[in-house]
Amino acid sequence: MSKKMIAALVLMVIGVIIFIVNRKPVEVDLLVTTVKSIQSFVFLGFTALGVVIGVLLK
Repeated sequence: MSKKMIAALVLMVIGVIIFIVNRKPVEVDLLVTTVKSIQSFVFLGFTALGVVIGVLLK
């Protein structure tokens, strides 16, 4: 395994642990509306958005 693959796996494991631990309901204020969801789903959404932006910039 390459160093990049190991680093990616470690980051994914850390992300999964964070998603499992954070189960509180939160409100997210967007530009036009407010979204109420579980905190881990909000983290997952912003992580996915960051991955998409990273892929597009590559």
